[in-house]
Amino acid sequence: MKRKLEEIDDPSRHHLRLIRAAQIGNLFLILVLYSHAFIRTMEPLCSRREEARVSESRTKRDSPSRQLPQDLEDYTVILGQDTIIPKDVFESSCSRIHKYCADAGMKLVGFQGARGPPGIMGPVGPPGRRGKQGAVGPSGLVGEAGEEGPRGKDGRCNCSIPDMYIHRVPIPGPPIIKIEEKLVPYEVLVVKEVEVTKLVPFEPTPPGFAPPVGWRPGMPRPDMAKTRKLPRYTTKPTSPKPKTTKKPKTTPVFAFENETLWANVTGLNETDPFTTPEPYLGPPTLGTNTRECTLAAIGIPVMHAESQYGDVGSWMRDVSPSTHQQSAKRWVTDGFASPVLYEYETEVKLMRKEQIIKYYVDFLASGTGSVVIDGYYYYHKHGTDQLVRYELDSALYNETSIEMSFLDCDILPDHTFEECNDTDRHPWLYNRPHNYVDFAVDENGLWVIYMRPDSNGLMVSKLEKNLHVVQTWQLEHVNATDLADAFVMCGVLYGVESSNDRDTFITYAYDLYRNESIPGKVPWYNPFKGLSMLHYNPVDKRLYFFDTKKLLSVNVRVDDDSNEYEDEDYGLLPHLNTPAPPPYPPPKG
Repeated sequence: MKRKLEEIDDPSRHHLRLIRAAQIGNLFLILVLYSHAFIRTMEPLCSRREEARVSESRTKRDSPSRQLPQDLEDYTVILGQDTIIPKDVFESSCSRIHKYCADAGMKLVGFQGARGPPGIMGPVGPPGRRGKQGAVGPSGLVGEAGEEGPRGKDGRCNCSIPDMYIHRVPIPGPPIIKIEEKLVPYEVLVVKEVEVTKLVPFEPTPPGFAPPVGWRPGMPRPDMAKTRKLPRYTTKPTSPKPKTTKKPKTTPVFAFENETLWANVTGLNETDPFTTPEPYLGPPTLGTNTRECTLAAIGIPVMHAESQYGDVGSWMRDVSPSTHQQSAKRWVTDGFASPVLYEYETEVKLMRKEQIIKYYVDFLASGTGSVVIDGYYYYHKHGTDQLVRYELDSALYNETSIEMSFLDCDILPDHTFEECNDTDRHPWLYNRPHNYVDFAVDENGLWVIYMRPDSNGLMVSKLEKNLHVVQTWQLEHVNATDLADAFVMCGVLYGVESSNDRDTFITYAYDLYRNESIPGKVPWYNPFKGLSMLHYNPVDKRLYFFDTKKLLSVNVRVDDDSNEYEDEDYGLLPHLNTPAPPPYPPPKG
């Protein structure tokens, strides 16, 4: 049975062997064909590499010129240097890309072509919208004075009492003496002869009135309440005047003899002379106090703005503005040594930190005691004993020197100071570093507060606007290094105790006109515990101060001054009971 089955299966096995043999043969043939095709494909590459070894001058750009076999060019495409793909695959890909771009409304962007010729200019369009108005430029220089106009008609005086200090005298004759002010080099009174045929101002007072005792021509206008009234004389006859014939009118005759003016005016005794007071030709004097008052209380501080610079500095407004625009401006300095004065057109722009001008002054301004007066910037020239007056409009300046402390630590390029010993510098004014001069302004004019190298006593000098020193006070009983700050108001010097304590006092007061100390103390408030500048402004009667980057001011309450100061309940302070030192005499020349 098994043998019969084996005989039946022998033909099928034989067929299986033949099929396997055929498959092996086909596999071998396929391998041979693929090997042949690979060899033929690699042959151009090998030949090109052989040519590159032989000829080094041949470049890679010559690769597209290679010759492919005849049988491969019909169905392959070469891309780049070593990439070969079938042609039908390449064409189908390109057709799909073009179809996508056509459906999407896109175009294939090629290389940028050459620039074409310019086209024809189109029509002019409508005018655009008007832009914003630019910032107002700085004020120009003051022009020259114009020609003097024609003289007006004489007015009629309806007042019963003539002016207290100007008496108009009819003088129709030849030249008379007229007193004018002139800068040579400081303001003095100069006598000139002018031709006048109308009414002329004649000093000092009209008949029946006299100035206070000690007043002389050239001094400030005294208080009208202190005018002396003289006995009144009259030329009115006590009996009726007899009728007489008119006499011919005689012309007054004038003559100058030893600076005395004589005239034969009708109605006056020919022997009574009109005398002109001798004009004062010397340097300016201190004069009288323009406003007498004492500090009674300090109000609540008001914050105006915040400085866009450091925690130390100063801010100010013009204490004697000539225009409304000048009065609205504000100025700010930065640090203890400021080469720049920052100007703001108004206080609103100061709040918004919108600057209009930066003044790069000629010298480095030392300290925080600078002021602006009538368009002039007053500051201390760093490292010297020079006080500088800088005109903001023209950038012109003049300077003067006084004996004071000025030697400070070396300054770095960023306008900060190196650390140094006390022996390497002069003592600082106040208990504040790098401060030697503090300008002050009140109703009487300009003052300067400083020290001297050989003493810690406080020095105060009255200055003219041209920096001429009028008078100097040496207050040895006051240690200037202990005060936090000082200011002058109504001719009285006030000193603050501390700049870092929030609640402190104004404990020092000295009347510069009466040369005596004032007892008492007034509370002072430092909101941010970093006072670096304190000035009084006589325009609005407020105190301006700089406190840790904050720009503040405070109102003051004053009492009318009396001849003698009364003691308060708290008694006199010890350092106010010392005798007052005598003032320095005015400089000669």
